[in-house]
Amino acid sequence: MSGGPCILFMVRWPRPGRTKTRIAQALGDETAAALYRAFVEDMLEALDGCGAQVAVWVDPAEDTHRVRAWLGEGRKYLPQPEGDLGARMERAFQWAFCQGYGSAAALGSDLPHLTGKGAHQLVRLLRSEPALVGPSPDGGYWTIGFSAARYTPGAFRNMPWSTPELLARTMGVLEPLQPAILPELHDMDTAEDLRKLLEACPAGTARRTVEILKSLSEAL
Repeated sequence: MSGGPCILFMVRWPRPGRTKTRIAQALGDETAAALYRAFVEDMLEALDGCGAQVAVWVDPAEDTHRVRAWLGEGRKYLPQPEGDLGARMERAFQWAFCQGYGSAAALGSDLPHLTGKGAHQLVRLLRSEPALVGPSPDGGYWTIGFSAARYTPGAFRNMPWSTPELLARTMGVLEPLQPAILPELHDMDTAEDLRKLLEACPAGTARRTVEILKSLSEAL
């Protein structure tokens, strides 16, 4: 392994009825699954050429082969382990550093408005900083990353996942590292999130997602 950076891309198989359930309540199971597919494909387009290896961590584990067939070769595919989000991310970081990567960042898969420029900024900071965090307006974060030498697994233990306290608690753990802070991004959880994306998305960004949203403009 070259010691370069790795993106730990946390992905679900887009099964209708089990994908983006809050969006599905407003738009239906099939539409929510189609939107999630678009999210992932738009994000991978932004990540292509960013200078990091992308390792796709699949949930549920038994769908790893389906995700590989969907997204294609040229990336690593691994099954997400059992446990809460913290346990799964901790295991992914452990894998990356055992493989010899010099740094790694975990990234969710519902950020279709991530731009190529944003992906390059993330990787640039991974190469130069001991840690980084990308905050979300709901009090969580959309990415977290470490250099191998400063990896801090305590950031994933006993954390208030899916609450407005997550970011503050995480920053308390990371304070000694003085993590770099990336621009705020909002993940796509509700129809309101989608409506805001459609209104404010820069031209050429999230093109698959925007195409679907334009066809749903009356429903939104």
